[in-house]
Parts: sequence; C-alpha cells; structure tokens
Amino acid sequence: MASEQRALLRRGVFRRLWAGEAMARLGYRTAQFLLPLLAVVELGSSGSQTGLVSAAQFVPVVALSLTAGVFADRLDPRRLVLVCTVVRGAALGMLGLSYAAFGLTLWMLLAVALVVGSATVFYDVGYQSAIPKLLRPQELAAGNSLLQAVNSATQMAGPALAGLFVSLAGLPFAVSVTTALFAGALVSFWSLRIPAGDPETAASPAGRPQRGVRAVLTGMRFTWGCRPIRDLCVQSGLFNLHEQAFLTAFMIYGVREAGLSAGTVGLLIGVASAGALVGSVAVGRWTARLHAGRTLTAGLVIASASLAAAALAAPAGPTAVVFSAAFLCNGVALGVYNVYAVSLRQVLPPRELLGAVTANYRLVSLGPAPLGALVGGVLADLAGPGEALVWAGLSVTLCSLLLLRSPLKRVRRVEEAEAVPAPGPAGDTHDPKTIGR
Repeated sequence: MASEQRALLRRGVFRRLWAGEAMARLGYRTAQFLLPLLAVVELGSSGSQTGLVSAAQFVPVVALSLTAGVFADRLDPRRLVLVCTVVRGAALGMLGLSYAAFGLTLWMLLAVALVVGSATVFYDVGYQSAIPKLLRPQELAAGNSLLQAVNSATQMAGPALAGLFVSLAGLPFAVSVTTALFAGALVSFWSLRIPAGDPETAASPAGRPQRGVRAVLTGMRFTWGCRPIRDLCVQSGLFNLHEQAFLTAFMIYGVREAGLSAGTVGLLIGVASAGALVGSVAVGRWTARLHAGRTLTAGLVIASASLAAAALAAPAGPTAVVFSAAFLCNGVALGVYNVYAVSLRQVLPPRELLGAVTANYRLVSLGPAPLGALVGGVLADLAGPGEALVWAGLSVTLCSLLLLRSPLKRVRRVEEAEAVPAPGPAGDTHDPKTIGR
C-alpha cells in the first residue's frame, strides 16, 4: 500500500488536489478553533455564547448540504473548489479589517462563522465528490488514507496554531496567516483539472445528473435505501453531535476549571489529530491485511470509549496527561474509522449520484454538530463542564455499540462493496447479505 500511495503522489492531478486540500484544510481548521476561542479569550463569552459561535460554523451544513449536492453533480468541480476557497479567505480577511476598524464583537464572529461554514459545505461536497472521479475503486483506500492524513494533521495543527497565535501574536497575525493559507490553496487548485463525470455514464440518459428537487430526492432515497450508507450516516451523526458537545465543554473546562492556557487547550485537542494522522497512515499501509468492516466498527467503538474514559479519569489525575492520552487513543481509532467510512461512501453510489449522496451523508453526519456544540455549552452552564464531559462521553460510547448490529461488519474489502445492488425504482433496498461476498 505504501507503494500505491507513492504512485498516487507522483500523479500530478492528485498531487495538486492533495497539496491544495492540505493548505485549505489547515486554514479552515485554524479558523474553526480560532473563532470560538476568541469568544472565550477576547470577549469573555459565556458557555452558551461560545457554543453559539461553534454552532454557527455548522448550521450551513443543515441549511445548504442538499443544495450543494445538486451543484456538485452539475458544476465543474474545479470552479466550485476555487470559488469556495476565495470566499473563505476573503471572509477571514474582512474579520481582520473589521477588527482593526471597529473592534471585535460577538455578532462579527457569528457572521464570519456562518460565511466560512457555508463556503465549506460547498467546498467539501465538491471536493469529496471529485475523488472517485480521479481514482479507481481499488485506489480509494490508499488515496483516502493520504487525504485523511491531511485532515488529521490539520486537525492537530489548526487548534494548536490558533491557540498560539492568539496567546503570543494576537488576532491580526492569526487572521493574516489563516488568510494566507487559503491563498496558497487557491494557487494549487488553479491548475487542477477534475473530470466532470464519467463520459460513458454521462452518455446515457439514466446516467445524467438530475436537476433540482428530483436530484435531491433521488440522492436521499439512495442514501436511506442503502443500509451500509444509512448506518454510516447515523453513526457519524451521533458521534459528531457528542464530539462537539465534548469539545465545547472541554474548552470551558480546560480554561476555567483546570487553569490551562488557550495554547495548551489547543495543543491537547491537537493530540487527537496526531493520533488520527497515525491511524489514517497506518490503515493505508495495512489495508490488504485488514478486514474493512470489523476494523471500521472497532475504530468507532474505541474512539468513543476513550472520551468516556477521559471524562471519568479527569478528577483523579493530571488534566493534561489524562486528556492527552485519551485524545491520542481517540484520534488513532477515529483515523482508522474515517478512511474506511469515506471509501465505502464513495464506492457504493452510482457515479451520477455521488454529489447528491455525499450531500445527504454530510447533512446527516454533520448536521447534528451545531446542536452538539449548543448542548455542550448549555450543559457546562447548568451542570458544570466536568459533568458535561461525563455525560457526553458515556452517551457516545453507548451509541457506538449500535454499529455492532450493522451488516457493515461483513465487508472484507472496500472494492467488494461495489457489488451491492442499488435501490430499485420502487425503493427496494440493498440486500445486506451480499455485502463483502
């Protein structure tokens, strides 16, 4: 698998996508942590207000995902990615200028969070729908391993950079660097050429992308009629809801109860991303030896249980040590889960439905995140941040056990999942017994 990864990186179009995604994702991850952190550090916001800023970044997922799916299936992916990169960089640049002219306000943070979140919805759907157009099914695990490694590395570096920038250099420098990252991504994406679709598929009327409401409904029917994708949707949504509640409560717990600096809190959260980097790279190297379904299931359960363990052990040990160990374990397991989850989601839908199915998937998996951020902030206000961590950790662990009943456990190889029949015209669903045969 290591040789397959090297071969992909030698391919110019994939290398440009990979490099541009690395810079764009780092810029987004830095901004994602920077905005609520500014609410805590610069404005002294309450837990509920901090949760509101975090939630504002995810609200567009609920409002715009289905629309983004239709756009992704019909527009040039390169153009969609370029426009979204420009919008995100410009929004952060405007934040720096507005701060210099008028000072920082909660409404300013909310507005920028909504703009960045909206552009990210369109960017992610277009970018993720483009990957199967560049890679063959047997290359998806290796390619997604490299791309998930980027995601994991930026999850680690983004919070750490945001915390250090705010602590040491202040808001103007933090915004300038984040904007520069989006500018670098724009340069990398500029010469990118992504096929708009499969010419053979597009030549037949059945394979042409549908329009408007019909495209949305077709993608929704496929997503919920396909048992493997439905299970991944539900589990990812439940995990993201709990994770946002946990991270919002932890941000407040670390600063106000454990006495940690903003930089330390960012570094601790970044440890999870370091673990995810290790997990995603490792699974890319060992894919041929691993059973995809069992590895995916174990990854989600371990990732969830590590959060519960951290919340329960925090009062008895040093905060930094307990949470760094738990976040590391969580990250490794989650990196493994994500490589397989993304690859299966890309290989199962028909090519003409990739954008619509990706949008539906993201709506269900990321849509609960704003609610999770709000719940975490409200629980921290009502019961205390420590209690909020315990409730979030135990609840996500119980929810992850539901995946043990999924037919996904029988998928041996990602490419074998392609043989699963699609839902029929009358809404017939996949036969889960065929998965992994």
